[in-house]
Amino acid sequence: MMRLIFSVVLMVSFCISMKGQSIQLLTDKPGVSIRGLSVVDNRVLWVSGSKGTVGKSIDGGAHWEWFSVKGFEQNDFRDIEAFDAYTAVIIAVSAPAFILKTIDGGIHWQMVYTDTTKGMFLDAMDFLPNGYGMVVGDPIDGKMYTAVSNDFGTTWERKQM
Repeated sequence: MMRLIFSVVLMVSFCISMKGQSIQLLTDKPGVSIRGLSVVDNRVLWVSGSKGTVGKSIDGGAHWEWFSVKGFEQNDFRDIEAFDAYTAVIIAVSAPAFILKTIDGGIHWQMVYTDTTKGMFLDAMDFLPNGYGMVVGDPIDGKMYTAVSNDFGTTWERKQM
C-alpha cells in the first residue's frame, strides 16, 4: 500500500511540475509560403519564402521587417543562412538558380552566383563557423549538384559529385 501511495504522490508531483508546450503565432505574411529559417541567436532570426520575400527580426520574433527582393519578386527562396543582423545569404530555387547576399540587413542584395543549367533546382545550404558553406540541389544528369563557398557565401564554385 505504501508503494502505491508513493507512486501516486510521485506521479502527481511530476505532472504538476511539467510545463506544457504551446505554439504562438508571432507574425503572418499573407500569401507568402515561408520555406527557409535561420536563427542567429535568441534575438536575430531570418526567414525566406515565396514571391521574393525575406523577413528579419532582431527582437526574438516579436516584430518583423519584411523585404521583397527587388528583381526577384517572382522567385521562391528555398533557404536562408544568416550570420548576424546585417549579413545573410539566400537561394532562389530553379532555372536559373541564384544565390544572393546582403551585408546591410536586407536593404540591398547582390547576386553572388547563378546557374542556368537545365533542370536546376537548389534545395538547401549550410555553413560552418569558419565560413565554409555548401549548397545542394537536385541531381543533374545523375550527379548530385553542389556548390561551395569558403568566404561566408561571397563567392561560390560548382563541384561535381
